Amino acid sequence: MRRKYIGYRLLFMTFLGFLALLPAETAKVSPAHIAIVGGTVVHPERNGPATLERDMTIILSGQRIQTIGPAKTTPLPKDALVIQAGGKWIIPGLIDSHVHFFQSGNLYTRPDAVDLNKWVPYAKERARNTARLPATFKVWLASGVTGVADVGGPFWNFDVREAARRSAAAPRLVVAGPLISMVARPQMALDDPPIIKIDTPDAARALVKRQLERQTDYVKAWFIHRKGDDLAAQEAIVKAAGDTAHAAGVRLAVHATELLVAKAALRAGADLLVHSITDQAIDDEFIELVKKNRALYTPTLFVSMGYALALSDSWKPTEAELRLGDPQILQAMNDLKKIPADELPERIKQLMSRKVAPKPSSAAMSNLRKVWDAGITVVMGTDAGNIGTVHGPSVFREMELMVQAGLTPQQVLLSATGNGARTLGLQADLGVLAPGKLADLVILDADPLANIANLSRIHRVIKDGALFDPVQLIESIR
Repeated sequence: MRRKYIGYRLLFMTFLGFLALLPAETAKVSPAHIAIVGGTVVHPERNGPATLERDMTIILSGQRIQTIGPAKTTPLPKDALVIQAGGKWIIPGLIDSHVHFFQSGNLYTRPDAVDLNKWVPYAKERARNTARLPATFKVWLASGVTGVADVGGPFWNFDVREAARRSAAAPRLVVAGPLISMVARPQMALDDPPIIKIDTPDAARALVKRQLERQTDYVKAWFIHRKGDDLAAQEAIVKAAGDTAHAAGVRLAVHATELLVAKAALRAGADLLVHSITDQAIDDEFIELVKKNRALYTPTLFVSMGYALALSDSWKPTEAELRLGDPQILQAMNDLKKIPADELPERIKQLMSRKVAPKPSSAAMSNLRKVWDAGITVVMGTDAGNIGTVHGPSVFREMELMVQAGLTPQQVLLSATGNGARTLGLQADLGVLAPGKLADLVILDADPLANIANLSRIHRVIKDGALFDPVQLIESIR
């Protein structure tokens, strides 16, 4: 098995070398200067009239924002590529704080949830994800997402991070390695498992140290607590992982969806909660623990709906997904129709028999408003890659649910920009539009503060000073 993994890594490193030689055909240009003239600059972090600056010019110099000033009085560099932005809105690049690249979003990507190996073997699905990685990077950029956090997957994740760094068209990326799990997932093991069951604090420390050797950005605990489990023993495992990570300056992300378990995760040192509390209302103790840790809170509202819709054969692509999603993944979302009804897994049969459309957790929705009002830092995240939550344009489904939960479009946009920069550890350089900041921004054809759905009306995307046309990005992967 070790030999198989080494061969797999050699194949992937060969792919990386090839990737480095590819031309940046989907980047319009990377000129010395770009001038975006006459647009409305949106500052989600500000309050009142200062949130919008109308008829402004933004000048980019290389990878940085050089100047933001009134269009009438701001001189343009002679060598600047000029983008006329009258009637358009300019926002910081979006950041998704919860994704998984080892998963594709299609029906075959989680055999532990529903086993469709008979039709597409899981090993083939994982290999497809590797081959399709450049396309996955591009759908993120096409969706206006210039930064993502992959909070857990195989050791392959560290190669994905390197691929993103070398690619001409990829978002910024931070990653975690294999999940430190309370439960086993043998259906997903293969030769480089994304989830590893850990039974002792020493085993947790050992797995964290292996990830630290790869300069992991996060350590992730999958804190699944079932009836009869010893919560204190589980908390000790998570604490051992967190303490080892913290000693190396690395943050701890935790999956914990019940209030009792989330409190244990926070006592163990969680810096990032990647899911909502879904079983009951949060309380003062939870809020105080989050504040004590200065932890980030990711609502991740849509993912459970994504599963329910896809596995009941009622998933339909949104207009944004049709424009900005990976065509191969979208096509595969209808594959249940190809399977004889009597051969469908029992879970799918049960979901298909339901007459009520799936909805997000009511507790998750109400807790989001409470968390925000308590002053906790909320970061937008989708859990993209899970069944029914496709990479890229699923951010728009997620943000619409956040508005339905009671946040304003401006608050949601802040969660996906300035707050999201904290997930990446780049809050000093990213997430706001200001001179000196990194040149990650999105030009929109409509006002995102008037309607959160307007975030999908993307005219151009700029990442690190390179200009991308979303239409060209998607055309290049068909």
